[in-house]
Amino acid sequence: MVIRPIILAGGSGTRLWPLSSALRPKQFQALTGQAPMLKETLARVGPEASGTLPDGFAFGDPLVIGSLKHRNLIESLLPDCAAILEPFGRNSAPAAAAAALSVAPDDLILLLPSDHHIKDIKAFHAAIGEAALAAERGLVLTFGVEPDHPATGYGYIESASDAGTVREVRQFVEKPDAETAQSYLDTGRYYWNAGIFLARADTVLDALNSFAPDIPRAVEKALSGQSGQTRILDPDAFAQSPSISIDYAVMEPLSRKQGVKVVPVDMGWSDLGDYKALLENLAEPGASAASGPVLSRSNTNTLIRSDGAFITALGVENLAIIAQGRNLLVADLSCAQEVKLGAAASEHFGVGHLLPPEIGERVRDWLFTELMPFWAEHAWDAENGGFREALSLTDPVEETHDYRRTRVQARQIYAFAHAKILGWDGPADDLMAKGLSYLFEQAWQGGKGFAHRLDQKGTILDDRLDTYDHAFVMTACAWAHRAGMGGDLEAWARKTVAVLDANMARPKGGFGGGYWDDNTGRNALRANPHMHLLEAFLALYEAFGTPDWLDRALGIVTLFERYMFDPQDDCVIEHFNKDWQPHPDKGGRIEPGHAYEWATLLAKFEMLSGRDLASWRRRLIAGADTHGRCDDTGFACNCVAPDGTPIDAGRRLWPQTEMLRARLSTPNATSLTDVESLVDKLFQSYLTDGGPGRWMDSYDAAGNPDAKDVPASILYHIFSSLSMIVDGRRA
Repeated sequence: MVIRPIILAGGSGTRLWPLSSALRPKQFQALTGQAPMLKETLARVGPEASGTLPDGFAFGDPLVIGSLKHRNLIESLLPDCAAILEPFGRNSAPAAAAAALSVAPDDLILLLPSDHHIKDIKAFHAAIGEAALAAERGLVLTFGVEPDHPATGYGYIESASDAGTVREVRQFVEKPDAETAQSYLDTGRYYWNAGIFLARADTVLDALNSFAPDIPRAVEKALSGQSGQTRILDPDAFAQSPSISIDYAVMEPLSRKQGVKVVPVDMGWSDLGDYKALLENLAEPGASAASGPVLSRSNTNTLIRSDGAFITALGVENLAIIAQGRNLLVADLSCAQEVKLGAAASEHFGVGHLLPPEIGERVRDWLFTELMPFWAEHAWDAENGGFREALSLTDPVEETHDYRRTRVQARQIYAFAHAKILGWDGPADDLMAKGLSYLFEQAWQGGKGFAHRLDQKGTILDDRLDTYDHAFVMTACAWAHRAGMGGDLEAWARKTVAVLDANMARPKGGFGGGYWDDNTGRNALRANPHMHLLEAFLALYEAFGTPDWLDRALGIVTLFERYMFDPQDDCVIEHFNKDWQPHPDKGGRIEPGHAYEWATLLAKFEMLSGRDLASWRRRLIAGADTHGRCDDTGFACNCVAPDGTPIDAGRRLWPQTEMLRARLSTPNATSLTDVESLVDKLFQSYLTDGGPGRWMDSYDAAGNPDAKDVPASILYHIFSSLSMIVDGRRA
């Protein structure tokens, strides 16, 4: 009898932060031995492990179900294993449906997490053999771990009796308090729920179709047309599946129909769900465990781990001290269940969430009750279509330009998508849909790419292919997807990058080629389009999780490190000749706003990739402050020479918002007091001088307003910076 192991590898392990992170959850970590937990799990249930199963049973080929974001990790650890990858998490019931739909109906499937530890594998295999006989009869089997203490961190299974190797399940119960947990142990009929299940594939599908039919319907559609060793679920179809665990979707309702049995087993099991549990598996009671560069003396019941920072711990007890990358945790083991609060906080991009609450309230109020309602009403040209390029300072229905740029269309889509994600209840969906339709139907020139400029009626004026434009189209696709827009927006992003590769890619050489500014010349190279390509690739990676987007981002970062950073003045070199050498006629220009913008994007790349870019970021911010920030106002001017001499002493709004964003993303480069002051000064000038819902885009060197209109493109800069204060989530 063949048992197909289905290894569920999509967990996040937030209670083991910072060892476990969104980039590398605990199933990809070596926590109790030399091998990562995913490999240890496969070793317990792979075909080579069949020798310790009872006679007549064997493990078949395993199947891993995990996140698309972790594709590289899964394929590197288990290169020969079939995999189904989810574009986003939907809990364990859809994963179970995907497994059942991928094997023969009469196959026995063993669903098990990839991040649990089992000491007694022989006992585990014996329990599998007992369960398999019942599963063949159309029952669902779960495994109940014999409890040795009244744990409050596990769910429990109550059996109908305390005798027999296969027992009827009376009920599943949630994590209890300590008193209730003790009462469970006193009965002798309660077991820890290990989250491991065994059943025929058709039994699982029948149960799902009975109790949660939307799940197999959506998953079957998401699997349609997929083939090969690694299959990727279609995101639009998969999004139609409810997010629910197999316990809630199937086990609980099926147990009420006596369709679930439990096999009690004492196998030295732990879900390693927190640092207390991890320490218990690494050391004898009361002892301590340490790994990495750690000096540990006279410590009691303490776990200490470091991947780099040297830790000295002397005479402490009941602590978890964990240094991982840029994160440090010091927690009493009694707070093990609260460590996930640190994981949530570390996911914040920047420190906007640390500002006083009244600042966040002020910014949110202005964004959602003044700015976004105004632009929801006036940004879109209902008569001709397309987002307006710029509005009059005096009349919101007066458009001051007679053209539409593709980049502005894309930036507006981004702004409305981000607003929706952060909770704005305005007509974001309608505006995003209109904007995307305009891009794909009016600006798209078939396989030739997106036109640079159209007239107010939507007729193409300039069919030039511009790298900057195409970068923002990809950014718009990523954010619209994150905001829930339908359609295969990743496919559009791939069409867009294919246009770049075919028409603007510079021949590779040395550390990479990069892209020309557009398709009309082969001698203009600028840092700025590459900066926005980095932004686009990071947004696409966050939206879709496909690893090659992060690889493309790395290519841009490499170009920055190799060519674009000037170490003498700590600034960005803006213009280059065709060989990536500073342009002889356009050198000597420092744009502080771009330095701040690069610092922010490098911080985002560091967060997503783990690559240390802190020195670059600090130097960019310090260089921009030194060369281009006015001592009297605290604002940045538009452009200066390396010695600080103004080339353009005016100060537009966007360098100020980028200064704010850089300070929020690199907190050790400044103080929160400086951030608070900058926000206050923005509200005292730029964000109020233009009238309700608008802004004053520019001031001259003397501080006098000199903007002629309100450029719609700046909505992108405003929202990308102030959103970091409204909500500290990765945004």
